[in-house]
Amino acid sequence: MTTITGALIFVALGGCDGGGGDAGGTPTTRITASTEYVDRLRSLSEMNRGLALRRAVQDSGGTCKSVDASGYQEDYENLSMWTARCSDGNDWAIFIAPNGDVQVRDCTEAATLGLPACRFEEE
Repeated sequence: MTTITGALIFVALGGCDGGGGDAGGTPTTRITASTEYVDRLRSLSEMNRGLALRRAVQDSGGTCKSVDASGYQEDYENLSMWTARCSDGNDWAIFIAPNGDVQVRDCTEAATLGLPACRFEEE
């Protein structure tokens, strides 16, 4: 599993202008995926967001010449899920943890890995 530290995604972004409990009584805390990293990504222009997501894909060993479409998809568990459609035909799911760690997965592997299917607005 490839992860990128929060500092790295923070650098990539910087380069661009409730509690509950389970049945056993053990307290659990749900962490929202909206963090400073996610908030900064949300505030970027489409072009700069694409550049930041492209860098995350490339830093994880994936290929992406340029991003044609990208955006926030959903919160998955405690991660913020973003998608990037690249000009070379690759689609990527980018998951950002509350601490800024990033995991990138090929969208074609989503079902096999038990992850949400990638969606793009034009679909």
